[in-house]
Amino acid sequence: MISKTYLKGVGPTYADVQGRVYIEGSSAIEQRGVCWVLKNTAGPGETLQFPTITNDTMNIDGSTGLVNVRIRGLVPDTAYFACFYAKNSEGIKYSYPVLIRTPAIPDGFVFVEGGDFEMGNILGEDDEKPVHMVTLENYFIAAKEVTNTQYCKFLNEIELAADGSDGGMKYIDMGHAETLITHNGTQFIPVAGFENYPAIRISWYGAKAYCNWAGGRLPTEAEWEFAARGGIKSTGFVYAGSNAPGDVAWYAANAAGKLHPGGEKTANELGTYDMNGNVWEWCDDWYDASYYGGSPVEKPGGPSSGADKVLRGGSYLEGARYTTSRFRDKPEATTSNIGFRVKIAI
Repeated sequence: MISKTYLKGVGPTYADVQGRVYIEGSSAIEQRGVCWVLKNTAGPGETLQFPTITNDTMNIDGSTGLVNVRIRGLVPDTAYFACFYAKNSEGIKYSYPVLIRTPAIPDGFVFVEGGDFEMGNILGEDDEKPVHMVTLENYFIAAKEVTNTQYCKFLNEIELAADGSDGGMKYIDMGHAETLITHNGTQFIPVAGFENYPAIRISWYGAKAYCNWAGGRLPTEAEWEFAARGGIKSTGFVYAGSNAPGDVAWYAANAAGKLHPGGEKTANELGTYDMNGNVWEWCDDWYDASYYGGSPVEKPGGPSSGADKVLRGGSYLEGARYTTSRFRDKPEATTSNIGFRVKIAI
């Protein structure tokens, strides 16, 4: 006997399903598992499909009873039907199928499958200690830092004042010679040749406003570090994708004292670029050097208040920084080596 298949969770490339497979007055189960098939969209409405073990199939070891299975290798933004099956001497029985819809991955983002990780560094600075367990849910994070082209689109759509401020709050320092965005009297435009460089001279307030406009927010410090480490795909590199900083980062030893376009170095395990070097990145959290000592395990969001905001990753002006390194600055600060990237919830 097999109960109905239930969908417990879904990501862009996987689905968690649950069902009960048990014996009731029949011969012993010889094989059991779950099978799935692409939903048929040729006809009108939700045409129900009944997967069989001739479709994609996963065998399950163990005894009968409640079964929880993760189906991997699914395609983002796709519909499937899945069901449990059991085979014995009397034949094969299937549960009623469940519809699975995998979410799309937004353009320019990578999927970060949630999980547990040890945040911090026992060999790091005092504010990187103690190492502590953190649990995060699924999310998307931008593969690259926000560029001048992207930031100009935001500034023009919200019709920000030509001086880069909103109600007295400076989003971008339009008065500085290093700013790579100009205003031509009608709109904001990137300086020619710097369209794909990280947007700099952006305050934390300007970064936060962009993220909200883009349908997300700044990553928390924990979300940033988990993504930089490679999430559950991490292979333990001390930098974001390598143990050799030159592979993945523009920093003082190789940047020649200047900013570089995003994405020129090697990506990490998740497919993110420049999470070390090039520019420091704003995080959502207030900074507290002793926060790790009392950080909650579930989705830590930082202190409720503070004087400085967290920065992560290092920049082209400093030596290479590990993915665990922490820094901070005033939220109104606008410098040539600070940028940001966006996090979007699922």
